[in-house]
Amino acid sequence: MATNKIKIREVANVFDDHFLDIVGNDFKFDNVKGMAEWLKNSVDAYLRNDFKGDEHHVIFRFLDRGMTYPVIQCVDFVGMSSVDIEKSFKRWGDPNAAKRGNKTNKKVFGGHGNGGKFYMRQMFRESRFITYKEGLLNVFGFNENRVYGPAEGYEDKKMSPKQALEYAEITSIVPVQMKKKILDGETGFTVVQGIGPEGVKGKFNVAREMGRLKDHPQSRRIILRSNVAVIHNDELLFTRLRPSELEPLDKFAEPRVIEVPEKLTTTHGTEKVTVVMSNQKYPPGRLVLRTSSEAMVPGTNLGELNRIDILGEIGVIGSYPLQELVNTFPAAAFIYGEFGPAVENEASILEDESNDCVTNDRAKLAVNSTTKALLQWIGSEVDKLANEIIAIEREKQQANQKDITSKFNDVLNAWKNKHMSKIMSDVFGTGTGAGKGGEQNSTPETRILPPPNGFDFKYPRAEIEVGKSTNLTLKVTVPQTLPVGAVIFVSSDSENVNVESEKHHVKSEYLKTDESGQEIAFINVGVVGIEVGTEATITATDNKHTATMIVAVIAEKESDKGKSFPQVLLSSYNADPLSPTGEPLILGERNPLVYQRPQDLRANIFWINTSSPVASKVLDKFKSESPQWRTYLFDRYVDIFVKQALYDLEKRDLQNFNAATVDRTVEEVVRKTHQSANDDLEQFLFDETYIVPETAADK
Repeated sequence: MATNKIKIREVANVFDDHFLDIVGNDFKFDNVKGMAEWLKNSVDAYLRNDFKGDEHHVIFRFLDRGMTYPVIQCVDFVGMSSVDIEKSFKRWGDPNAAKRGNKTNKKVFGGHGNGGKFYMRQMFRESRFITYKEGLLNVFGFNENRVYGPAEGYEDKKMSPKQALEYAEITSIVPVQMKKKILDGETGFTVVQGIGPEGVKGKFNVAREMGRLKDHPQSRRIILRSNVAVIHNDELLFTRLRPSELEPLDKFAEPRVIEVPEKLTTTHGTEKVTVVMSNQKYPPGRLVLRTSSEAMVPGTNLGELNRIDILGEIGVIGSYPLQELVNTFPAAAFIYGEFGPAVENEASILEDESNDCVTNDRAKLAVNSTTKALLQWIGSEVDKLANEIIAIEREKQQANQKDITSKFNDVLNAWKNKHMSKIMSDVFGTGTGAGKGGEQNSTPETRILPPPNGFDFKYPRAEIEVGKSTNLTLKVTVPQTLPVGAVIFVSSDSENVNVESEKHHVKSEYLKTDESGQEIAFINVGVVGIEVGTEATITATDNKHTATMIVAVIAEKESDKGKSFPQVLLSSYNADPLSPTGEPLILGERNPLVYQRPQDLRANIFWINTSSPVASKVLDKFKSESPQWRTYLFDRYVDIFVKQALYDLEKRDLQNFNAATVDRTVEEVVRKTHQSANDDLEQFLFDETYIVPETAADK
């Protein structure tokens, strides 16, 4: 038998629909990422049909008024036929899906044709598209069971253009010039609808979502060149959405362009590996670094731009926040850029199939020697620019050196350690947490709350100590979402964070009852981190509902009681405890008044920026021995108390973390902090002849 020549007859692959749940979970969608995929699909339709750039009209429409479930729509003015649907949309994982019907062989943004479909399938109760082309209307979509198919009675249904527009309910929002083309039969349209999006309780925060979409790696360049309008119910919010425009730093106005070397080296285990970054087919790529005059701090409007985008032949094939590549913060917070082919719309060596660098969802590059070497080289070039920014700031500091000592800061640090626990206890009824750098799921709920969408982790993020088993709490409403006995599958996307059990059952002993009588299952998901610094996404799913949570692996915490309090240091004066050289951290006037680098979050360190405009003016006018300077330092400690309280508030009661509760918490923390200062710091704040007691640091 072994010597007989056997010829295998090739047949099409067959797979169960549950395989799509497994693949779909890898996409880790939120609505912004999903809308970016829809936008790429719409623009690709225009490119395939040879529409000019100024004719690329896309409308995002959000409906939540008088709706049973909120609806997200994406509208373009091309249209699909039933043949397009059959040959392309219904196919999964086709590398040529985005090129279907390409009349002029134009390069397009789409990859394997999966992203937009998986968003429709994974993130909505139901979804569909209504599409009209050449007098025929088709409706195709996913039902509540995540199974797709055509709508009964709407397969190649003959309609006039006017009837089709009315059926799709878009007559009132179509631009005049596009409506004329549709009515004249020159073009069609497609309306993608997602009904009941995950994570939306009832009302859309459209401004926030569009703020992220306009700068998202997968949509920023498209929005720069296309006409993207935004409508919320009947209100036109944006006639044309535009990406953020960043003014550069002084002395760094011109982009820095660096050609990648022909060869790069990295290590694989103990071996040094050399990778080739260019050849006759693929010329050398280049890194373009730009600066922003405003710090791109996480959590701010510009925070997501502090990254390096990896460009392919067309569009972004990977994106990396700089905190994943470098540690030269705060200077690195002013840098962003891109790496890609030197000539726009040329292919990159990363896209050569032999390199296997491009992943399905294009969020990150595949991990291999080539991408590892490239990212290390990019990080080194960012470090060079960051160090130049630091050098200029250091020169400014030396030219305008203030006579600052840490003695007043030592007094406030001692006062903080004495009173922070009591203030937080008075506000929340328990002791203080460890701040933004501490474990974020250590505090019990003060009352039982149902999970959003009936299926969610108790917290969006947690820090786990390396090598220690940690329980993450998954909450499920019973029996509305899942009955007792249902099976839930749990996975980790990192080999450095292990899930102790991949299968969990909803058991009656897990049930608790909230104030309304709703039963909620609290399921402990055990995880273990094996490498400090790892971040992993933990996914729980029953193949219909999906919940995700991010965990970060930190070093084992010391038992020293004092470590629960944040350490407050002065920029340009105090030695940086996280720097191997021990030099002070240099902050510029554009950095926040109270600052934390990514590494400071883990170490629970805050920096008071002595170079901020107000700090500099106080020091120039009143000097560092003055009550005014002491008051300035005290105000920054109040800021830190407020930040600590808000971090604690979010982790205690995420579902009620809103403007009203934030306002009440800030008001209470400020009031109690001032009361404490009135009792302990009267001389420190108001006595011009105040002298620091020798034992102040021990108080």
